[in-house]
Amino acid sequence: MTVTMADIWMLILGSVVAIIGYFLKVVHNDVRNNTESLGKLKGKIELVEQESRLKYQAMQEQTQLEIKNLARSVAELSDAVKQLIINR
Repeated sequence: MTVTMADIWMLILGSVVAIIGYFLKVVHNDVRNNTESLGKLKGKIELVEQESRLKYQAMQEQTQLEIKNLARSVAELSDAVKQLIINR
């Protein structure tokens, strides 16, 4: 059994194709994993944005309520001062 030049070239070519195939498989798996991670992260970002929006709306509503309460208190104080001035 003799090894010819064609056999050596076939061995080399087969090895090169196997190595390239392995690296392509690794790259494919990495891309797939990164794509899945990207989708999960986008979902988390959307949840955080929605949560932030809801907190912002709650803060706005609370601020409006506090402003109304302060306005009512100022009006009551103003009425009390008017009454004191009138009764003097």
